[in-house]
Amino acid sequence: MIAKKPAKTREKHQHHKGGRSPFWVRGTAQPRAPVEERALSVFQPDILVEHQYQSTYRRRFHLDPERVLMLALLQDAVVCFQDNVSATCKRKQTMHLDAAAWIESTDRSYLFSFENVCDALGYDAEYMRQGLLRWKEMVIGSRSKKESRSSSVN
Repeated sequence: MIAKKPAKTREKHQHHKGGRSPFWVRGTAQPRAPVEERALSVFQPDILVEHQYQSTYRRRFHLDPERVLMLALLQDAVVCFQDNVSATCKRKQTMHLDAAAWIESTDRSYLFSFENVCDALGYDAEYMRQGLLRWKEMVIGSRSKKESRSSSVN
């Protein structure tokens, strides 16, 4: 019969709570590769499939630079419209009013109009416009309800 070796214990780290070693000590007893071997591993070639190599140079959304600009413009307008809807500062009110005017405009005479930007990005301009206006009405309605409640309490 073969005698089993007793399991190795971490006696030197038993002084920590529950006999467990802290996370920064775990794994320190594992054998490491010699320094020379680790240093030479830097010079080994990485083998990539062509698809993996090409995917690192492609855009995530595959948009032309003009469409990226249009998306940034639309995003900025929506942020200005929503973040400044109840602003008290003149500058922020102006930002909201400018964004609202751009969103509400149906003029297609210039390239970066709301209608043209939505068309170029594949969005329905009227659907987005109505959604933003409904959102604004809801926010203003809930704000006026809060104000009327607070004024009736006082």
